[in-house]
Amino acid sequence: MTSATSQDFHRGQVLLIRSAGEIAATLDADGKLDGLPFMPEMVRFCGTSARVHRHADKTCVEGAGFRRLGGTILLEDLRCDGSAHDGCQRGCLFFWKEAWLRAAGPADPSGNPDAAFPVDLPTRREDRYVCQSTELLAATRPLSRWDLSHFLLEIRRGELAVPDFLQIFLGTTLNRFLRLLGRRPAGALAGSRRSTPAGALDLHPGDWVEVLSGPEIRATLDDAGKNRGLTFEPGMSEHAGKRFQVDQSLERIILEETGKMVHLAHTVSLKGVTCRGVCSKNCPRNNILYWRESWLKRV
Repeated sequence: MTSATSQDFHRGQVLLIRSAGEIAATLDADGKLDGLPFMPEMVRFCGTSARVHRHADKTCVEGAGFRRLGGTILLEDLRCDGSAHDGCQRGCLFFWKEAWLRAAGPADPSGNPDAAFPVDLPTRREDRYVCQSTELLAATRPLSRWDLSHFLLEIRRGELAVPDFLQIFLGTTLNRFLRLLGRRPAGALAGSRRSTPAGALDLHPGDWVEVLSGPEIRATLDDAGKNRGLTFEPGMSEHAGKRFQVDQSLERIILEETGKMVHLAHTVSLKGVTCRGVCSKNCPRNNILYWRESWLKRV
């Protein structure tokens, strides 16, 4: 099925998530709308309200760069708990098609979640998991690197500050120049180790840690900027020397490109530390960042 015309929702607005029956009526036989699945983990929010975090007119897709989405909203703090996907801990913000939402009114209940969903919502297809993350490539369209209209729309909506736009524009220009010279993007760290350390802090939720300095982190990385296969992302450099509490230990995540579950060790997420998108063209996904224990020290 295809979604309805875009509605004028705005950041911070309280929206009501439609009932399970209303949402089910918009889905095709695969439990999707415009190629985007409605996931079992989303059912508990049917009939409740939440605030708009961002429009998702575009999104980054792992392995494919930026893609156009449209007619889709991200709601504040509504993240996947992985309960229907064998405990995946990616913690992705859900994508909500505008057809699944409406403006909340004063007579709407503050919380009245539906208990059941009237149709089956697949979570696996053959040997891979099915979720919004794994289906994101098929649910999006190409976005030209020369198309700046999405930035202008985000500025008009108040979802992108002009200084951040200038930072994105200048950073993108600089990184293209660096690539021409065969160098890594600004903020990206790389080391020279063949065997990278695992770290053994045995961290638990609530523990306080400090992010190591750039040179200390570089000493844990190989020449691809990875520690045991996990990349230290350029946007993580801004947190060097800062202190945070551990949110959770990360042990299993589903890979977006393959739909396969992989297992992690000595890796945590930090409270309040997510990708702001400024280093990636204002991507709205607000993804949780993964931290190897070897990039941290106990306070």
